[in-house]
Amino acid sequence: MSKAEILEALRQHPFTHDMDEAWKESLAEIARLQTYVPDTLLLREGRAADAFFLIVDGLVAIEMFVPERGSLRLQTASAGEIVGWSWALPPYRWEFDARALVETTAVVLDAAQLRARMSQDCALAAWILSRLLTVVAGRLKATRLQLLDLYAPPPERRPA
Repeated sequence: MSKAEILEALRQHPFTHDMDEAWKESLAEIARLQTYVPDTLLLREGRAADAFFLIVDGLVAIEMFVPERGSLRLQTASAGEIVGWSWALPPYRWEFDARALVETTAVVLDAAQLRARMSQDCALAAWILSRLLTVVAGRLKATRLQLLDLYAPPPERRPA
């Protein structure tokens, strides 16, 4: 894919659509558009967190492996969402798996180069980390609600 196509994807994606144009152009230099066939792993728990994924089209399952139970889906990310933030936090290792459920296209940013650009431009770093924290907080809230539902007492045992 050409830099122009990547730049247009960055202009359209909700995570970066209102980002300063110069920053989008900088990010386009360290990005690629990648399409994943169903069941392809975008990231694997424990491996180096070397990319940041902006989902353009498709669905990605965020999963964790539980011994004796296998992979459990925690959340699903769709077009306009992001996948992966472990690239931003040492030791830069994935905490979960992410798997394409259908054909999925993403803008894939090189994490090492992204961190380098953020270390050189504090305003860019603040902008990206602020957006990232908003996503993380939303996902944490969704996980909390899932856990409340999972561990809630049966209806007949709930207090009136």
